[in-house]
Amino acid sequence: MHLSFAVVMNWKYNHPLRNLFMYSVLLLLAAGVFVLMYWGKEAVFLKLNHQHSDLSDFLLKYFTYLGEGFVMALLGVILFLFGKRKLGILMIISFALSGLLAQGIKRVTKDPRPGLYFQKKEMIHNIDGELLKGRNSFPSGHTTTAFAMFSLLSFATRNKGVQFLYFAAACTVGYSRIYLGQHFTADVLAGAALGVLTSFILLWLFRNKEWD
Repeated sequence: MHLSFAVVMNWKYNHPLRNLFMYSVLLLLAAGVFVLMYWGKEAVFLKLNHQHSDLSDFLLKYFTYLGEGFVMALLGVILFLFGKRKLGILMIISFALSGLLAQGIKRVTKDPRPGLYFQKKEMIHNIDGELLKGRNSFPSGHTTTAFAMFSLLSFATRNKGVQFLYFAAACTVGYSRIYLGQHFTADVLAGAALGVLTSFILLWLFRNKEWD
């Protein structure tokens, strides 16, 4: 049976807890916490950061921009203008809310970025010498945005393959933050949790709204 976009975005017909993206995120968080507890913050970061190649340098340098807030906001506007009003509005609200929450947590935790944490900067693989050194590492803002955006997109489809592709895209943005030397693994995991939780709560709050 064909379902319209408005029906697919309905909580009754496409509950997030039946979504492959959600279960994949839970598995990612569980595995990530276990790995960090077993090997430690520094070892895990350096292991992931050092898995580099010329191709990865090129691809991840640009793929990471999918985690920029303006990308999510722009996508929300485009979706709204092209008739996907509910998804567009949720996208814009989630962008604003998840961004504010991430920045608020950063101001409270004031965790150092890898560029400030490690005394020997040559230990960190980075591209073009672009290495941030502030005390605003936790959580990763790019990862928060990516998981907020791609989780909403996954909630708008019942296709499990597409849901997993959205999850893979979000994970790639998260990994790019470690690969580029800008964030620790815990920052990325926290950003993933925050992004998905924000979108999940918004979808629940607006579950009975039909704007399409």
